[in-house]
Order: sequence, then C-alpha cells, then structure tokens
Amino acid sequence: MIIDGLEINNWSREVVETVREGGVDAVHATVGVWEDLGGAMTRIGAFRRFCRDNSDVVKIVTSVDELTTAVDDGLLGIVLGFQNSSMLGDDPEMAQIFADVGVRVVQLTYNIANHLGSSCWEPTDGGLTRVGHRMVEALNQAGVLIDISHVGDVTGSQAVDASSQPIAITHGNPKSFCDSPRNKPDWLIAAVAERGGVVGCTLYPLFMGGSSVSLAQYCSMLGDLVSRIGIDHVAIGSDAVLGWPPDALAWMRSGRWDRPVETAVPSFPDWPSWFSGPADFANLKVGLDEAGFSPTERDAILGHNWLRLFAEVFQTVPTITG
Repeated sequence: MIIDGLEINNWSREVVETVREGGVDAVHATVGVWEDLGGAMTRIGAFRRFCRDNSDVVKIVTSVDELTTAVDDGLLGIVLGFQNSSMLGDDPEMAQIFADVGVRVVQLTYNIANHLGSSCWEPTDGGLTRVGHRMVEALNQAGVLIDISHVGDVTGSQAVDASSQPIAITHGNPKSFCDSPRNKPDWLIAAVAERGGVVGCTLYPLFMGGSSVSLAQYCSMLGDLVSRIGIDHVAIGSDAVLGWPPDALAWMRSGRWDRPVETAVPSFPDWPSWFSGPADFANLKVGLDEAGFSPTERDAILGHNWLRLFAEVFQTVPTITG
C-alpha cells in the first residue's frame, strides 16, 4: 500500500487519475490553509460533493478500516487535513467538531504565528501558547493527528512534549540535508520519532535542494534518516501541487496578509525529472531498492508507517458520505 503523507492538489477527476498512475492508494489531502471556520466548512462541503460525484474513483476515509476497504474497492482513499489551525480559532471544542466532519490531521500553524504558537518563518519562536496546550489536548481526545511541518522548532518541540499521542511531520526533511527554515533539526526529528511519530520526507524541490537533486541522493538521505531514528518512523509526504494555475503559489504561501507586487509573483519550482508528481512514485520504489532497502523496509517507507500511525491516533468518528 502506498500512502502519500501530504498533497495540496486542486482536486479533479483528472488529478485523481494522475495520482493513481503512480500506484498511490491513499493521500492526506489539504482542505484548509488560510480559511476561517465558515471557509473551511465550505471547502469540506465542496470536497465531499466532489467525492460523491466521483465515487467510482475516490472516497473520504476517517479510519484505517475505511482506508483499507477503499483500497480493496479500487478507490483512492482521502484523509482530510488542515495545514493550519486558524479555522479552529481559540475554541478547543472545534477539534471534535472538525473530526466529526472528517478532518483527521491538523497542522498547528502554517506560515505565520497564530493562537497556538509560532511558525518556522517567525523571527522569534515564542513556543506553544496556553491555548495551544489546550488545543493539543483536544486534538488528542478527538483522535486527530497533529502535524508540525510548518511549525517553529520551539513550538513543535513543546507540542511533541504536550501530546499524549504520537505526532507527525507530514512533509519536511532534515535540515542537515537541505538547510531551510521549513526543514527540521535532527534533535526535533529524533523527538518526534522517540514518541512514536513519523517524518514524511518531502519531494518539494525547495526543501530538498532543488530539481538537480538525484534520486540516489534523496534515497541516501532516507537511508541516513532510518539509521538515526529507525525504519518505523520514516515515510513520504510529497507536497504535490497538481491542478493549480501558475499564480496559486502566492496565495498558498501568504494568503491575504502579504500580497506580493505583481512583478514578484512567485511561480512553482521545477521538480526533478525522476519525480514530477505522484505519478512517479514507481521511481521511488526503484530508488529505494537500489539504495539497499529490503522490500519490507521499502514498503514501510512508502505507506505502512503512515498506516501504523493512523491506526494508533485515529478514533472512530461518524462515517462520511462521499
């Protein structure tokens, strides 16, 4: 089973078919970034409608049992997630409410600080706030996986310590491999693993050193990470961005708070030739084999580690129709 730890696609039937070309069975799909409560509910509603209209190829899943059933039925299983907590506001009750409508993963902060803590881009990381501690507890109780991919290192470390459940870096790499504020220092990666969490190593070019990085270099990084934190804690979170118009990146990065001038609108980076998107997951299989991983280790990285973590963290919630 191949599970991608994060994709932020503009979903359509064509995008689903492209993802499936790579043998991907399930995806943690972003359905909220900068939205408030109303905007997030609207996006969830739209995604549910999309799944109903394409029920022969895709299905929202909220548990491992639902995920494996979807895979057995030949459907792409979708785990809904937020890359921010702005839609939860300062109300811990929202953790369970969003769980009830299918959201199984919540990233504590996106690219700016919020009620819960600091992002990795802030000049000063003030750590997990008082409401942040309470929200971590509420997310644990709701069976929602906590994500610290864009979270500041101090805030992320405190979230690891505060959480009663394992947490994840759904899409990030070791900073020692690619020195970016979006990547994580070795000590924080080790803390996530020591508490049973998973690191979804990303293929987004800006956070792995650019499109010139080779498949062998990427798989060597995975091997080094496995040697340090163990095979059970390393996975893939591609951060794929299929289906978006060229100007969408500005919104993804900054929402409404920091509009770039027209001449500085960012464009999506070039991806490596061996991984232009989820359709190329087969190349990762080859690369892992060539790097010396056993079939069991390869399969753990490509999906089984996510499956284990989902089984441990997710709790039964009402079945989603769609």
